[in-house]
Amino acid sequence: PTENTTFSSWYLVENVASTATTIPIGKAIANTQIYLLDKNLQPVPIGVVGELHIAGAGLAKGYLNRPELTQEKFIPNPFEKDEVIPPTPLNKGGNGPSKLYKTGDLARYLPDGNIEYVGRIDNQVKIRGFRIELGEIEAVLSQNEALQSSCVIVREDNPGEKQLVAYIVPKLGVKLTSGDLRQFLSDKLPGYMVPGAFVLLEFFPLTANGKIDRRALKAPSNTSDSDRFIEARNQLELNLVQIWSKVLKIDKISVQDNFFDLGGHSLLAPYLITQIKEQLGKEIAVTTIFQNPTIEQLATIIQTDADSSNQSCLVPIQPQGSKPPFFCVPGAGGRPFYFYHLGRYLGKDQPFYSFENDLYQQFGEISRIEDIASIYLQAMQDLQPQGPYFLGGHSYGGNVAFEMAQQLVNQGEQVALLAIIDSSAPTYKDKQILLDYINWDHARWLAEVSKGIEVYLDKTIDISYETLQVLTVEEQLKYALNFFKLANMLPPNAETRQLEKIVQAYKTSCLCLIDYLPKQIYPGKITIIRAGEELADDPNKDLIARDCEDSSLGWSEFSTEPVEIHFVLGNHVSIMVEPHVQILAEELKVCLEI
Repeated sequence: PTENTTFSSWYLVENVASTATTIPIGKAIANTQIYLLDKNLQPVPIGVVGELHIAGAGLAKGYLNRPELTQEKFIPNPFEKDEVIPPTPLNKGGNGPSKLYKTGDLARYLPDGNIEYVGRIDNQVKIRGFRIELGEIEAVLSQNEALQSSCVIVREDNPGEKQLVAYIVPKLGVKLTSGDLRQFLSDKLPGYMVPGAFVLLEFFPLTANGKIDRRALKAPSNTSDSDRFIEARNQLELNLVQIWSKVLKIDKISVQDNFFDLGGHSLLAPYLITQIKEQLGKEIAVTTIFQNPTIEQLATIIQTDADSSNQSCLVPIQPQGSKPPFFCVPGAGGRPFYFYHLGRYLGKDQPFYSFENDLYQQFGEISRIEDIASIYLQAMQDLQPQGPYFLGGHSYGGNVAFEMAQQLVNQGEQVALLAIIDSSAPTYKDKQILLDYINWDHARWLAEVSKGIEVYLDKTIDISYETLQVLTVEEQLKYALNFFKLANMLPPNAETRQLEKIVQAYKTSCLCLIDYLPKQIYPGKITIIRAGEELADDPNKDLIARDCEDSSLGWSEFSTEPVEIHFVLGNHVSIMVEPHVQILAEELKVCLEI
């Protein structure tokens, strides 16, 4: 970069593999420092992409007659706060206080310490909350020897619905399918970076100067893009295809397509169930969708009239596998289905169960953590009568999991794992904050729930407490429901009672924490898994004592053994979604191998 001499790093090129598609940019030259930082100016670990920043003796003072751009790109160096760079032949007069130059380049550290250039930060896009470098996907595609050329863009053919689309020109005589390409990328990239559609072309449209004319690339057909497309084979499958098409807004669906791979999520699942009940007269449980996510599987369940009336609060997220099951309690108001991706990454051999937290509908008002833990415990022991037990809890659920472990110990059972995921202990300090909940009105609870859903789905809605508080309760629910439908957060046929159930579950969970204080110290080890980032708009921030000096979030005082602490990437919410959920799953796998 000209802002720091004509070159700033070096790499000795020796044996280059025949499959290599790029050469590292190496390491900083003498008297120059290179930092790869995230958006908070914190160093990124090996393998993680960050923006490349440069400091050192060769750095320019700034841009000529452009003070605003200079201030934006040449920032104070937080790693050498007091250093003043002396004059050099390249930098006459010195540079005053040490500065960092923000290059706008994306790069990552390789295991050997060299730096690999990834692309420009202004070629990043954001889809479903994830920042994606299009050039990185194209670089991986270029490794496929069957391709002549490729191009990846973001399309928004329907307002508010962005998707990655890969355009492929195969080599002459080569037959490719979307499945081949999807599998190739899935082996090398996280799921959120795999394009949702692939378009095969004979050649690319070009601009006058010979570059790919991205504006001329045609939209992908509005289908499920399945290579092994299987049409409906009976009336029931056909009915389900029509229902899925309405719910997911996709024209053509194979009976072997996965509901969640097509864009379905836990808030659309109840809508799907409602449509099945209205059009087919069949009532199924939400858990059935998670266990049978294809039309083929679902049709079999419906046709055999499988028992869906089970009222157990135990939810099988991933029931298959030979290992001891892992039971994890969800956060306040959060239905357990957001654990779906965690279950996927824990693997097919790891049974994974969670719990419904709308117990007030079955048992009336519940005001004690001890009672909730007892109900969950009974459901768990119906499945697994004896230990050892592997328990976990996220956010509010960490307190419930702790109480479950206490009750198991009192029964003489063995708890092999107690994993507290980003949740602080029930300390007095937390209760002072929680006591404010008693005075909250319905508008405040609804505003907090709205914020939580907004953060989880990474969508922006305008539902403030100030707007809600002047409305009646019914008006509040109708107002919020309308926003949720417009943002596709709730299905178009959702009613206010559905939203009220979510609010009530969240309220019940939070109020239960007010009077909870363990009666005894836990006689075993507690494993703490903490999010490495803070979330400014975290609706559960009061449940997590971030400013607690104890890195165990207060749990060390409730255990007779030293706590074990693991830090993972992401914040309180994003640790449960891609890409961070993969790292969380890897940490949990280690813990489950006790």
